[in-house]
Amino acid sequence: MNIGHKFIRGVAWMLAGGWTEQAINFVVFVTMAKILGPELYGLLSMAAVFIVLAEALVRESVSEYLIAAHDPVAEDYNATFWLTAGLGLALAVLLWLLSGPIAALYGQAEVAGLIRGLSVTVLMIAFTAVPVAILRREFNFRVLSLRAIAGVIVGGTVGVGMALAGYGVWSFVGQWIAMIATNVVMAWTAVAWRPGLVTTRAHLMRAGAFGAQVLGLRAAELAAAQLPTLIIGATLGPLATGLYSVSWRLVETLTFLISTPLRMVSQPAFAAVTREGGRAGDLLLDIARLTGVAAFPFFVGLAVVAEPVLRLVFGTEWLGAAPVLSVLAFLGLYFSIAMVQQSFCLAAGEAGEITVLTWANVALGAVLILLASRWGLVAITAAFVAAHYILWIFRYRLVARIGQMEVLPLITCNIVPALATAAMAVAVLGVQHLLAGAPLIVSVVVSILTGIVVFAALAVVLMRDRIGLLLSYARPAPQGGETA
Repeated sequence: MNIGHKFIRGVAWMLAGGWTEQAINFVVFVTMAKILGPELYGLLSMAAVFIVLAEALVRESVSEYLIAAHDPVAEDYNATFWLTAGLGLALAVLLWLLSGPIAALYGQAEVAGLIRGLSVTVLMIAFTAVPVAILRREFNFRVLSLRAIAGVIVGGTVGVGMALAGYGVWSFVGQWIAMIATNVVMAWTAVAWRPGLVTTRAHLMRAGAFGAQVLGLRAAELAAAQLPTLIIGATLGPLATGLYSVSWRLVETLTFLISTPLRMVSQPAFAAVTREGGRAGDLLLDIARLTGVAAFPFFVGLAVVAEPVLRLVFGTEWLGAAPVLSVLAFLGLYFSIAMVQQSFCLAAGEAGEITVLTWANVALGAVLILLASRWGLVAITAAFVAAHYILWIFRYRLVARIGQMEVLPLITCNIVPALATAAMAVAVLGVQHLLAGAPLIVSVVVSILTGIVVFAALAVVLMRDRIGLLLSYARPAPQGGETA
C-alpha cells in the first residue's frame, strides 16, 4: 500500500469517525441539556474552559516528536512518555491548586470541585499521548476513529445515566472521565509498546526541545482562538459576544470536521515520504490541490447561505450573527489549507518558525481588532480573519523552503477551484433571489443542492486532473514497493 493510498484511507476513517462522533455528541448534549438545564451547563462551562486548555497542551505537543523522528528508538519513546507524563502531572496539580481561586473569581464554590474532579483527565490524556502518536505514525486511523466513537458512546451512556439518577452537574464529570478512560484503554490495547525507564539525557533533550516548541505553538493557537472573544466582550458587550461566539462555534466545529482529518493524517504521511527518501513537497502540493476542491465550495458555500441557515436553525433573533458567520467562513477555508502546511513543518521537525508565525498572527490580530473595534462586530471579525491572510505568504515561503520547491505553484494550485466556487456562489445567490418568497426550508435546501450540482459539474469539466489524482491515491498500489 503506497503512502498516498494510506493517506486517503486515513482521511476517510477520520472523516467518518469525526462526523459520527459529533453526531453522537450532539444527541448526548441535547439529552443531558433537557435533563439538567442551562444553569448546570453554565457551571460546567466555568470549569471546562481551564480543563480544555490543559488537555490541549498535552494532547499533541511533546509526542509530535515521535512522528517527526526519522527512526526513533526505545529511548526516544521512553523520553517522550515521561516528559509528557510530567507535563500532564504538573498541569493537573496546577489546576487542583488554582481551583479554589478560580471558583472564588466566579463566585461559585462548586466550580472548585468540578475542576478538581476533571483535572484527572489531563493526566489520563498525557499517559495516552505516546500510544496515539504510534497509531498515527503507523497510519492506524481505523483504531483512532473507532476509539473516538466508542468514547462518546460510553461517556454519553454514563453521563445520561448519572443525570437520570440525580447526580446533577457531576453527571458531566462522569461523562467526561468515562469518555477519556475509554480512549485510554483502546489506545493502549492497540499498541504493543510499553513504557520503560531506559533513556538518556540526550534523548530527553531532543524530545523536550521539540516539545517545547510545539507547546509554544499550541499556546499561540489557543491565544488566537480566544483573542476576539476577549476584545469583543470588553468593547462591545454581551450581545455582540454571544453573536460572535455562536458563529465561531459553528465554524470551529465545521473546520474540525474538515481540517482535523487532513492535519492528523498528512503529518505522518509527510514524515513517511521523507523517511523513504521521497519528496514530501510533492505530496504537499497534491494534498493542497485535493483540499482546495473540498474546502473552497464548502466554506464559501457556508458564507453564502449563512443568513437563511441561521434564520432556519436558530430563529430571527440570531440574524445579527449572519454577517459574522459569512466572514468567519473564510477563516475555515484558511485553516483547511494552513493546518496541512503546519503539519508539513512539524513532520520535517521544523516547529520553531511556524510557532513564531502563529504568535505573529496573535499580535497582528490584536492590533487589527483593536483598530477595527470602533466600527463594530463585523469589522472586528474581518480584522481577525485578515490578520491570518496577511501573514499567510510567510507560511507559504516557509513550507516552500522546507520542501525545496517554488512558492508560486503552492499559491496558484487552487485558482481553478476558486473560480469554480465563485461561479457556484453566483448561482446560489441567484437561486436565493428567485426563491425570496418561498418557504425558508425550500430556499435553503434548493440553494445547497444548486451549489453542489454547479460545483460538481464544473469539477467534472475543469478539474479532471484532480479527480484522477484522487482516484490514483484511492487505488491500492501494485505489489512491489511503497511510493508517494
